[in-house]
Amino acid sequence: MKKLFILLLLTAVLIFNLEAQTLEEVLNSHYKTIGQKKFSKVNSMKATGKSIFQGMETNFATLQIRPDKFRLEVDIQGALMIQAFDGEKAWFVAPWTGTTDPIELSGDQFDALKRQADFDGMLYNFEEKGYITELAGKEDMEGTEVFRINQTDKDQNTYSHFIDVENFVLLKTSMKMKVGESEVESETLFSNYREQDGMLVAFSIESRTNGQTMSQINIENLEFDASIDPSVFTMPPKQEKPAQE
Repeated sequence: MKKLFILLLLTAVLIFNLEAQTLEEVLNSHYKTIGQKKFSKVNSMKATGKSIFQGMETNFATLQIRPDKFRLEVDIQGALMIQAFDGEKAWFVAPWTGTTDPIELSGDQFDALKRQADFDGMLYNFEEKGYITELAGKEDMEGTEVFRINQTDKDQNTYSHFIDVENFVLLKTSMKMKVGESEVESETLFSNYREQDGMLVAFSIESRTNGQTMSQINIENLEFDASIDPSVFTMPPKQEKPAQE
């Protein structure tokens, strides 16, 4: 009986070890699935498509250059809204304010745009980027079994990434961060994955804040190693007002 108990215990341990996966193993499977090795050689990227915000559909374009130059353009009733990061400075143009002068961003807005500008995303080379990262195990996400990977940044903001156990694609990233005295929860959901040039990319991205859908982006055209003028990421000077007589 004792030998049988030990045999069963060893079998259980063996099965557990076979099923258990490390953070490195999960991430390596994820990188292999999406073609990260090939993507690491891509130096620029341009995406265009439709953006839906508060029921209004608009055209959008994103321009990126490795490692962290980013520009988003959204056509709002003929006027161009711009958000950009040049690697050091974040800025935006909001035509609804009555001016096309750029406004420099700081604080939480700066941090958010800097994260978005990361060409490879938060999970890749996370140690170099200063994120404390751990595999929290498996859980159910709306009927799909997922790996949950938690990250914490230097400001103690927390992020959770949910990777499909079956095919190792990223399905969702959630974030909790302090804004003043309040805690804001946001989610980004990734779907409609397509293969392009040997890489797997989510062509639909939904953003939610405190459980409410804020925007839906649907990519229609995606170009790797696109020809992009680096100057478009630089914050332009404010327009000089004509001198009054």
